[in-house]
Amino acid sequence: MWRSLFIGGVVPCAVLSPVVFAMGWWQGGEAMAWSAFSGLGLAGIFFLVGFASLRLVLSTPSFVQLSGALGVFFLQVLLLLALVDVIGTMSWLNTRAFALGALCGALAWQAGQAFVVLRGRRPIYPDVVMPGGDLQ
Repeated sequence: MWRSLFIGGVVPCAVLSPVVFAMGWWQGGEAMAWSAFSGLGLAGIFFLVGFASLRLVLSTPSFVQLSGALGVFFLQVLLLLALVDVIGTMSWLNTRAFALGALCGALAWQAGQAFVVLRGRRPIYPDVVMPGGDLQ
């Protein structure tokens, strides 16, 4: 399942990257295009690091997994806040285009992940009738 989740996140971001670059170019020229593309790239890297971290966390014993997942989440939030602070000081970067590119990357990653999860579900016990399942 990890491979399909990885592909489900990376492929939509990769497909969307020329669209984001072209829309940035159309809206404001080269600087805006590179800013939007940078936002998409940073969002993709951000989600890849989180994906790899969660994969490591889920390989640990079950009593550590919840605290590890929460740790990954809070670390991502703190890193994101630090990045927002640093990105706001860059004069060459159009912050609005960067934010829109990052939003496009986040939505593409999450939509791809949701698609993979919905398509890849398999019942663990397909022959078992759930209680109350025969009441129609």
